[in-house]
Amino acid sequence: MGVKKLCFGLLFAAMLLLLAAFPAFAFDVNAAAAILIDANSGHIIYEQNAHESLAPASTTKVLTALVTLEEVEDLSQKVTLPEDFQNVGESGIYLEAGETHSIEDLLYALMLRSANDAGQALGIGVAGSEEAFVELMNSRTEELGLKDSHWDNPHGLDAEDHYTSAHDLAMITRQAMTIPEFNELIVSESWTMPWESNEYDRSLYNHNQLLDLYEGADGVKTGYTSKSGSCLVGSATRNGLRLIGVVLNCDEHYEEMCRLLDYGFASYESVPVGKKGDVVGSVKVLNGNVKRLEAVLAEDAKITLEKGASADVSPEYEFSQALEAPLKAGEVIGRACFTHKSGIKTEVPICVKGEAERYTFGLVWQKVWQTFFSALLGPLEAEE
Repeated sequence: MGVKKLCFGLLFAAMLLLLAAFPAFAFDVNAAAAILIDANSGHIIYEQNAHESLAPASTTKVLTALVTLEEVEDLSQKVTLPEDFQNVGESGIYLEAGETHSIEDLLYALMLRSANDAGQALGIGVAGSEEAFVELMNSRTEELGLKDSHWDNPHGLDAEDHYTSAHDLAMITRQAMTIPEFNELIVSESWTMPWESNEYDRSLYNHNQLLDLYEGADGVKTGYTSKSGSCLVGSATRNGLRLIGVVLNCDEHYEEMCRLLDYGFASYESVPVGKKGDVVGSVKVLNGNVKRLEAVLAEDAKITLEKGASADVSPEYEFSQALEAPLKAGEVIGRACFTHKSGIKTEVPICVKGEAERYTFGLVWQKVWQTFFSALLGPLEAEE
């Protein structure tokens, strides 16, 4: 090899090392605060002033929906607005005192139409009053370990003690996305709800333009007040990877959200580290018709890593080593945690494969009689 070729090769290799060590450009978002996380693990991909407490406007309604869905089992449950109901106005569906609606209808009004009065109605229906519901909102935020937020109402209109951060909103949204009904809400284009005092029904349309602007978009919620500026919680899924982004006080909120999501999908990927049904151990069955059952992964395990990173993970399995019968097939008994060397983690449930009946006195006698008749009939069949 000539000297020139050797020098060129060394120079090229040095350039590659520099490119790997430093990003090609410094990525930032034109917003007061922003964050991008992996919905699966909560891993933070990008953040900018992510813990600064700011006015959230109607992105508040993500938490309102989460608390409602966690507190109410039957979404057909009815809410009747009291006679002293005072509609806060602005964005709404013109609810009046005495109206009766289902929790489900009010949730769609909350998330699609961004109806402030629907937030009020949900607070009354779920907790008895808006004030009591706000206590639930603050308690749930504390339970999630979030420290940048305080809530004063369920709708998001500006108030002195009503604030959150991009980080907290992302984590609240991640928790809400574990509820199937929430995911149905945020991708719905429209919903129709009855209007008792009007000949026409209320037609609700989704305000979130990201659903049409971005490939794979599947949520979440817009917001605006003069204090908060334009805010957006957005999400999208591509190739098994779901990302959640938040931009607060952002003039070009849709454009910046698209840039933020593009950055995430260009830099990260979802990597499989375990398959549903993989055996991770066994469980001793106490007082059952079987002595042991296999413990298996209840769902596929995937971890979000930077593209090109080695998928070298360390698994840890936590589950009860002995359980009382009866046990149903698929019953969750623990969790599997897969940790990458970078510190990124993902968790999936562990369940039992197969089922175990409780070994009762009646079952014992049933087995005895089965054994007796098998022994009795066996020789007779042989003689024939």
